[in-house]
Amino acid sequence: MSYYIEEPYIESEYDDLFNDWYEIEGVRKIKELSRQLRTFFNYKTEVIRYRFRSSPIIVENYTNTKFFSQKQKIESITYEYITMLKKLKKNTQTLEQGIRSLFFGNNKIQLKNLSEITEKLFMLLHYFSEESLHDHPKFLKFNVILAKNICLVKKCLYAQNSEFFEELEINYNILEGELEDLIGITPVEKEQSKKQLEERLTS
Repeated sequence: MSYYIEEPYIESEYDDLFNDWYEIEGVRKIKELSRQLRTFFNYKTEVIRYRFRSSPIIVENYTNTKFFSQKQKIESITYEYITMLKKLKKNTQTLEQGIRSLFFGNNKIQLKNLSEITEKLFMLLHYFSEESLHDHPKFLKFNVILAKNICLVKKCLYAQNSEFFEELEINYNILEGELEDLIGITPVEKEQSKKQLEERLTS
């Protein structure tokens, strides 16, 4: 008899715990997506600042020790990232298919590794979005291209937010085009840039 008395209380307790967890998770997700947008708008601001810079002289002197060390870090992790994504594409036609194959194969270790390195890179991108990258246009472009491709990966990893990341990817692609026009790179330089990052990720 006591079993039936306690059961509604237990169910209610579980409901409360679930609702608390759902609220916490919802707040966390909103903060994360908000940070994604803030990062994009910061990069957009840096492109505008580069467009209307007062001096045509490009500053490439990295005097800030933290900036330089973080720059080396993002370049090193990006190389590791590209290697990981190339392996995913090895037996598939597209990167998207390679990532989906991890889900179909229930490959939790690779999914965890991919998710972790993606988040590390995004946090570094967010850090650089708050620096004066308009003084370093080539590195600014590197970050914009990386952000665009991270959106592609996130679109596949997080199906519930796929439309959000798809739209963000499109906007980063437009931002990349703006930068190419502003920097005025030659077709040869453009091709080299694609080979260094984008073609390794998405071709």
